[in-house]
Amino acid sequence: MTHFCRRLHLKLRNLIVIGLLISTIFAIPILGVTSASDSIDTVFSKTSVKTLDGVPYVWQELNGYCAWAATSILFQYAGVDLDLGGIFAASSVGYSFAHIRYNDTFLMFPGVLYQQVEPTDFAADLYNLNFTLYISIDAEGVNDAVDYWERYGISVSTLDTQVDAMNLLRDTIDSGYPLLISVNPAWINISDYEPFREDGLSGGAHALVIVGYDDSQQTVTFIDPGVGSFGDNYGYPEDGRGNYSTMSYSDLNFAWVDRYYISYVIKPKETTDSTINVTEKLGPMIRDKLLGVGTTYSPDSPSAYLWHYGEDGFRKLSQDISIAGLKDYLSVFDGAENEVELKASLLAAIGIGLEVQTTLQGYSFKAANQAITNLLDGYNSSAFISAASEAYPHFEALSDNSSLIYPSNLSQLTGYVATTFLDIAEHFNNSGDIDSTLSMYESQLDDISGHLLGIADAWLAAGNVLNTRWPTGIWFDYGIWIVLGIVVLAVIGVVTIVVIKRTPSR
Repeated sequence: MTHFCRRLHLKLRNLIVIGLLISTIFAIPILGVTSASDSIDTVFSKTSVKTLDGVPYVWQELNGYCAWAATSILFQYAGVDLDLGGIFAASSVGYSFAHIRYNDTFLMFPGVLYQQVEPTDFAADLYNLNFTLYISIDAEGVNDAVDYWERYGISVSTLDTQVDAMNLLRDTIDSGYPLLISVNPAWINISDYEPFREDGLSGGAHALVIVGYDDSQQTVTFIDPGVGSFGDNYGYPEDGRGNYSTMSYSDLNFAWVDRYYISYVIKPKETTDSTINVTEKLGPMIRDKLLGVGTTYSPDSPSAYLWHYGEDGFRKLSQDISIAGLKDYLSVFDGAENEVELKASLLAAIGIGLEVQTTLQGYSFKAANQAITNLLDGYNSSAFISAASEAYPHFEALSDNSSLIYPSNLSQLTGYVATTFLDIAEHFNNSGDIDSTLSMYESQLDDISGHLLGIADAWLAAGNVLNTRWPTGIWFDYGIWIVLGIVVLAVIGVVTIVVIKRTPSR
């Protein structure tokens, strides 16, 4: 490993994230959350014991899917048989993508990471399930977030203290349902997370499903969908680790408080709404996500116009990683301290990020398509699947799981996109000449850009197939109002003419 790569490795190793649980709206620091060490004995001094039987294990398969695997567990236990691919489809995250390039910002998000609260609530509503989100009252920005969710009909409650969080856990288990929680994975006492503790890494987010508690032993029983999804022991956990494992109350609270006590509860609704038609609600949602309709992604965001969604997101990204696009982005940092090394690091980060996000998006998209036929009852999805599958070879060309298995170990990265950008970054760091460096890799950059454009074209075609079944557009959405407006204007015009004709000239 070169000197530059060693320095870059040190920069990236602290950016490890094992399966982000909460979307970017939760990327906020904690202010004043009660310390996990405060009055532990007082908080947990009860004597009840309860463990749920038969909660299914769902493996997340890729590093980054923990929340969705955990959500699948909750759905299945509540009586809705949706596996991981089914959750990707029913929530529409398998058909969602977001990208922004503005000034010094260069971000891309697959659907599984861009939003999680809203899509989960949408899927729960499809299947007559109650979804409730819980979060610490001390998390910065929580009041605005709660107002936002409640405005869109999402049930959300705040937790004031450790006692509230632990009572939520007990009450949920006592009611017969598991609890999904967000934790700092460094506190999970399973061997997969030992590197976190050895290297002093912290700050990531991971989803666990709590299935039991024992006050006498001061432990919780949990399911961890993420074991085996990263590191040297990648693969399904045949040894059963993470399936009904236990953790002390103390470790639980350290892990949970680091993530604002964020939790989900999913239960069947007391009264079933028989009018819900899954096909008629889900089909248009998938259409809009593929076609990049901004109101389905960020309806209230004042900066939403800066983002590019769905097929347009991939189309814009294909431009931004071209030679012209990269030069334009890097020019923002002209004159910065350590300019060459900074720009080289940015090039490496873009490449690794692109590979990570297309890997997550590509697998979730394909898994969603494999499930969608069974979800859209009464709709012949063959034409849609045919159009959508045109994106598969493009995703495969850009994807590589090594960037997710070893997110901070550059020496383990083997994917085409990541290694290409690492080579570009190192060459530029040595030469300092961005023009000659990018020219050397013109064919590779054109190839990568072409694959992103191919995904965009396939998503556009698939969205348009759905559009033939569920038409949209200004005439479909507002046609009656346009017609009424024309009629009103015509009437006003006629009345005006009559009045003018009847008014005597002076």
